[in-house]
Amino acid sequence: MADISAQHYGITIGQALRDMPLEAPMHSAWPLLSERIPKKKSRRYFPAALAAGLALLAVIPLGLHSPPKDASAGDGNLQSLMQQSSQLENIIVATRNSTANSASAEVISLALEDRIHAIDSQLASDGLGASQQLNLWQQRIDILQEATRLYSSQRYRQAEGQPYEIAMVESY
Repeated sequence: MADISAQHYGITIGQALRDMPLEAPMHSAWPLLSERIPKKKSRRYFPAALAAGLALLAVIPLGLHSPPKDASAGDGNLQSLMQQSSQLENIIVATRNSTANSASAEVISLALEDRIHAIDSQLASDGLGASQQLNLWQQRIDILQEATRLYSSQRYRQAEGQPYEIAMVESY
């Protein structure tokens, strides 16, 4: 039922309610809350990560030159291949992403690890000649270099904020 007295003033009840001021607190609590909220410090990880990735991409090709495949079988050559393999493994540990990867990147990574394990089992067997050992170590280095390229390009793409799936289709 409508209020009869409201019509004397030329205003309806609905309009009178809409014209009322909104209820407000006596004082604002926001200044007190804003003092208690910790302020974020500006951290610039992206430029540092990008610079480190580019430096790593520049260093990897310079320091990792494979010996020629027709090299003579000598202890010094075998030792250099073993040292190069160790260096590549250290680079892989440094560049491999410990966070969740894409499924296709993980499949490629596991396939490379399986190939390395197969070569390691062949190297562990007795009765290998010097040329066979050199050949297996060279194969191991080739696979480790492929894994290094995979992980470093993955880090580089992530630092740029680009999806890695496209790069995998292009590269592999």
